[in-house]
Amino acid sequence: MFVVPTAWELASLVCKLLLYFGTASIAGGSLSLRLYNDGSRKSVNSLLLYIMAGALLGFQGVLANFFIQVGLINDSGLSGMFDWSMASLLLGAQLGDVTIFRLAGFVLVILSTLFYLRKAQHLIQPPSQAFFGALLILHGVVLIAIAFSFTLAGHVSVLGVVPRFAIIVHTLAFSVWIGALIPLLLLTASTDLDLLQRLLKRFGDHAIAVLLALAGAGVLMLLSLLETPGQLLSSAYGLALLVKLIMVALIVGIAGLNKLVFVPAILRQGHAASLRNSIRVEILVATLILMLTAYLSTIVGPPGH
Repeated sequence: MFVVPTAWELASLVCKLLLYFGTASIAGGSLSLRLYNDGSRKSVNSLLLYIMAGALLGFQGVLANFFIQVGLINDSGLSGMFDWSMASLLLGAQLGDVTIFRLAGFVLVILSTLFYLRKAQHLIQPPSQAFFGALLILHGVVLIAIAFSFTLAGHVSVLGVVPRFAIIVHTLAFSVWIGALIPLLLLTASTDLDLLQRLLKRFGDHAIAVLLALAGAGVLMLLSLLETPGQLLSSAYGLALLVKLIMVALIVGIAGLNKLVFVPAILRQGHAASLRNSIRVEILVATLILMLTAYLSTIVGPPGH
């Protein structure tokens, strides 16, 4: 029952994944700058580079996807991607608005991160959390704008105000969660186990609020996208969504295991190896969830939409 993507659709799916990874790295990296880093120059530089790398991937994904849509409409091979008359036409349509919206956001992140990276390298002392105040505000605005752009295109663009707001909340919450996983993985290399445990406990406490937002927004989205619960089993979209829900439950279970078992055991074990391995599994599951999300939003659509 699953839909097999065409070459164009597969390329578009990859671009959507780059967009997701870019959004997540900005969200998780920026929040980690403020809340989940050990304050060392190395940690700060790593987080800034992580944010910039994600923004570059997101920019490339958005730009490539625009030309892929041009090629898909022309249906004349790779050369059709560079039909400037068709590209100009699409720039004036909804696709063009969303593309420019997202590209502008990623450019702002790239430039601001570069500025702060250079500025931080010239400081005698490692930068404080307050040093990044303006950067975090700018990135927060960009993230809200990118999350809002998801409501402007595709099958979700015809939904009401409440489900579209739920999509924005869902995008932001999941981006924060999975985007923080790589910074947390890097943090587990810290030799200050007491600080490591405090920071990871802080993330676990904050993750509860993120999970509640994610769950609430997810329920609203399900009610809007599926007419009946039976469509979870009777449609390609429903089956893919069901698999995604199972994976989300799995990643929540891993996060709970980290919070209740592995983080408290750091000082007792004298290392964070078990937690590090668990976070790696969480990153793998998160990547699979993003792939399914891209599949749902690119290849198939909700029944009736």
